[in-house]
Order: sequence, then structure tokens, then C-alpha cells
Amino acid sequence: MEIDELKAMWLQYDSKLNNLEKLNKRLIFETLSKKPQQKINWRKFQSIFGLISVPVILIIALHPNFTQANLDWKFFIGCALTLSVIVFLSIVNVKSYLILKGINLNTDSLLESTKKVVEFKQIFNKRWKHAIFIYPIIYIGVLLIAWNSFKFDTKTILSLILLFVVTYIINIIMPKAYQSRVERLEKEVQELKDYTEGF
Repeated sequence: MEIDELKAMWLQYDSKLNNLEKLNKRLIFETLSKKPQQKINWRKFQSIFGLISVPVILIIALHPNFTQANLDWKFFIGCALTLSVIVFLSIVNVKSYLILKGINLNTDSLLESTKKVVEFKQIFNKRWKHAIFIYPIIYIGVLLIAWNSFKFDTKTILSLILLFVVTYIINIIMPKAYQSRVERLEKEVQELKDYTEGF
């Protein structure tokens, strides 16, 4: 066998090996990107669910208070406070959904995907920094809307205080766990870099 034939065979095998390596990387990338993409889809669902569920739950819970006899200054201030928080949360949920909707790990470049995940993380962090103030506002708003439904004795006052303290603590602790999940998602997207080169 002549040297030229050997070179041609070598180039052919080298080309096949390169194609196999690219195919391997592509398959590994697709496998590894499934988990982060599922997390992104789950976050999209949570954004839509949050957008719909908060107003629906409040309307269902407070609808007995929407009577003409209940229309006084406390009711209107309560509605204004509650509505302002609902509008704020709706804006945040829509922004989050639109960012997440724009992420497609299979078609976007890694840089684009990482940028969008970081943008989502920033919106999430701002939202939960504001939660310290937002939650008391919505709690006071709901309390004012339902004011005439309460008989303010010691038991009721203690129950309302306990409910506020417990839900406020949950409202502060839960986002920290969620934040670590968002950071893990960001890390998983960045780790895909090794498999995006060369295909």
C-alpha cells in the first residue's frame, strides 16, 4: 500500500472520528440539557400560576366581604393596598415568564441562555427583597377588607398576630431555598459549555 493511500485512509478515519466526537458531544449535551430545560419549563408554569392564582385566591377568600354594607374607608384602603401588591406581583410574574419563555437551550447560544437565566435570577432577587415590605402591605390590605368580619377579642387578635408572624417567616425563608435552586439552574446551564464547543 502506498503512502498516498495510507494518508487518504488516515484522513478518512480522522474525519469519521471527528464526526463521532461531535455526535457524542451533541448527544451528551441534549441529555444534560433536558434537566435544566425542565426546570426552566417548571419556572414558566410557576410564573403563570402565580399570575393567576393570587388574584383568584384573594377574590374567593374575600368575596363574602364584597357587600354594600361593608363599603367604608377601611374597605377601600384595603382594596387599594391589596391591588397595588397584586399589580406589582403580576408585573414581576409576566417579566419572569417572558424571560424564561425566551430560553431554549437547544437553539440559543450558551452565552444567551446564561444571560437570560442571570436576568431571571436578578428579577427573582429583587422580588424577594421587596417581599419584606410587600407581604405586610397585602396582609394589612386583606385585614382591612375583611375588618367587619372579625370580632376583635383577645383570641382573634392573637390568632391574627400568630398567622402574620408564621406566614411572614415562611415568606422570608422559602425564597432562600428557591434562590439556591435558581443558582443551581444557572450553574447547570454554565456547565453545558464543555459540550457546546465543536458542534
